[in-house]
Amino acid sequence: MSALDPDRDEARERARRRLEARRARMRGQDRSPRPNGALAGASALARAAAAAVGRLGPKGLAAAGGALIVALVLIVALVVRGCSGSPESVSAPAPEGEQPVEPTVEPEPEPADEAALAVILGDELAASLVQASEAGGDAAWIAAHPEAFAVDGEAVQRKLLKLAAEEPLAVPFVRSFPDRYPADAAEPCDAPAQGEVPRLYQWDVRWGSTVYSSTAFALTGCCPTSLSMVYQGLTGKGDLSPYDMGQRAREGGYETEYDGTDQTFLVAEAPSLGLSCEQIAVDADALRTALEAGKVVICNVGPGDFTEGGHFFVITGLDDEGRLAINDPYSAERSDRAWDVDQVISQTMGLYAYSAA
Repeated sequence: MSALDPDRDEARERARRRLEARRARMRGQDRSPRPNGALAGASALARAAAAAVGRLGPKGLAAAGGALIVALVLIVALVVRGCSGSPESVSAPAPEGEQPVEPTVEPEPEPADEAALAVILGDELAASLVQASEAGGDAAWIAAHPEAFAVDGEAVQRKLLKLAAEEPLAVPFVRSFPDRYPADAAEPCDAPAQGEVPRLYQWDVRWGSTVYSSTAFALTGCCPTSLSMVYQGLTGKGDLSPYDMGQRAREGGYETEYDGTDQTFLVAEAPSLGLSCEQIAVDADALRTALEAGKVVICNVGPGDFTEGGHFFVITGLDDEGRLAINDPYSAERSDRAWDVDQVISQTMGLYAYSAA
């Protein structure tokens, strides 16, 4: 049959292919590009026009000329529209002068020097600092560069790394230490809130890298920082920062070498600050009496919960359960806790009760 009627066989083959393509599209398996609709329509019109000419023959060609011209105009219009008018076929030009943005590649963080940290801090503190470093940022840099903190010797190096391991709020200061120490001057304090004893830390980046008692104020400035808190809380003034109090101790001869501040500074300096200071008995009842009278107390403690050597901090009052509220200039963690009176008294070497003069 195909040998006798090739046109019919070809038509059937085209129909069969169209049927298979339609079935494939219905199954979602058609991956071949589809023909432009405008071009397909134009092609169909062309075929129709050619067939009409064939049927008319040479004699009817002149009469059909007008029809052919109209058909050609339609073909051109459809082709132009299909090629230039479809939003799918035209890509928007890139803005003039714009360069493609290269993706940012973050550098790989340096690994923590776990072996060196363990030697300096011991296994427990080293593990704490390494764990903090896993979040990246300042802690990661500190853990990777323990040698950067040995500028004042191994004792200072250990204290700085220990501070970073134990006090998350101090991490930015510790990270800045190699770049800032020794600083020539400090930045001022903000004005305190009315009626509140502010929390100030000796390792604040504003003054922690200045030099006091032969090394960083961050490590030796607990006494002047405590007195600055008391002064600001009782007077409402912010003009004397911890650094300023340290300068007063130095000028008065109360600064010691590698041992902070002589405790007599606390009593002797009070009148010049507009404060009244009384050294009270190291006794739980005496401490409660002073706090209930509205006084603010500086506590000097020896080795124990607060220090390995000696330390000063401020006792600001009693909570509803009779426990002590404190501002520890070296520890935000300890400042956030309430403390049993007897527990603190058992470590105390001196108590200094202040009020406004």
